[in-house]
Amino acid sequence: MDYLEIEGKAQLERFGIPINESILLTDDEVPDRVTYPCVLKGQILSGKRGKAGAVRAVKTEEELLEVKKIIEGIRINERTMEGIIACSFLPIAQEYYLGMTLDVKNRAMIMLFTPYGGMDIEELAASAPEKLLRFDCTAGFDAQAFVAEASVFELPDTHMNQVADIAEKLCNACFALDATTFEINPLAVLKDNSLLAIDAKLVIDDNSLYRQDDYTILPRTAQRKSRQEAEAEAHDLTYVELDAEGDIGTMAGGAGIGMATMDTIRHYGGRVNNFLDLGGGVTAEKTYQAMRILLQNESTDYILVNVFGGINNCADMAVGISRACNELGIQKPVVVKSRGFNQEQGWNIYEKLGFAQTKYGTTDEAVQTLLRLKEGKEHEHIN
Repeated sequence: MDYLEIEGKAQLERFGIPINESILLTDDEVPDRVTYPCVLKGQILSGKRGKAGAVRAVKTEEELLEVKKIIEGIRINERTMEGIIACSFLPIAQEYYLGMTLDVKNRAMIMLFTPYGGMDIEELAASAPEKLLRFDCTAGFDAQAFVAEASVFELPDTHMNQVADIAEKLCNACFALDATTFEINPLAVLKDNSLLAIDAKLVIDDNSLYRQDDYTILPRTAQRKSRQEAEAEAHDLTYVELDAEGDIGTMAGGAGIGMATMDTIRHYGGRVNNFLDLGGGVTAEKTYQAMRILLQNESTDYILVNVFGGINNCADMAVGISRACNELGIQKPVVVKSRGFNQEQGWNIYEKLGFAQTKYGTTDEAVQTLLRLKEGKEHEHIN
């Protein structure tokens, strides 16, 4: 389960990590404790708030009420705001990043730290991995070892001591909450050299919610279906958006193979944007609609198709996929694993489309092929 910033920060504070106050703006009455200038921040279960204009500084109450209305109308990834908070404007000298995440591939809990916060950590890890410390906390937090490894950043002692203290508390919180992700970005260094967590991202394993309390502060509104979800429903397809920042779209011929495909992508470090199950009675028309949805999804840059022709016809499915690609003219790297009835005819169609194929291999091999294509494209982009 994902939690809003105000909820994540409440948990940070519960475990002794210093935060800046988040004042919830529930109506047009501005609480007396709001001081100016301040920063208004939309509360939404999506990233990229700043780029979307949902984080803005205001100088007066009149400006606050005007900007609050603007932020309330912003949608990000088809989601609406759950609320607005006001935070004091802080004298920030530097921004660090500190987070805990589950490394599924290596079955480990990893702490990530960098003094180069305030940016996309995935981009930093890819472009300058030496600037990001990965510290294994699977067996717990070892403060001495953490400080020794973080010494490469040559932080002032007053900063390093605070980082180590906050890191230990964050690790304790992560395990106590059964969190798969708990991030502080940024961990702000103020001009008086104190550190504050001024933003938080918390994700708790759904399977562990039964032994956790209710940590929500804002009630969740019923979010309107995304365009992809609505179109999928109209064509009897099962489409679930999983990770708004995931760049891999999936199409599967069954729920079981679909879940196995997603798990395999995650195992090898990929990020899955969606789960799309063709369901029963797969026809050329159905696969056409499914491929059209994936191609038109602007969040996905890569597509993995994993289907089996038992009752279904591999050639018919390939015809539908081919039609979508030819009609839309949208080119995305695609890897296909298609096996079963009329598989050879299907393979011929995919070859003409220029798709990479795993004809006799496993889902693992198909996923690895896709990720190699992805790495190659990113390398070309960097060069």
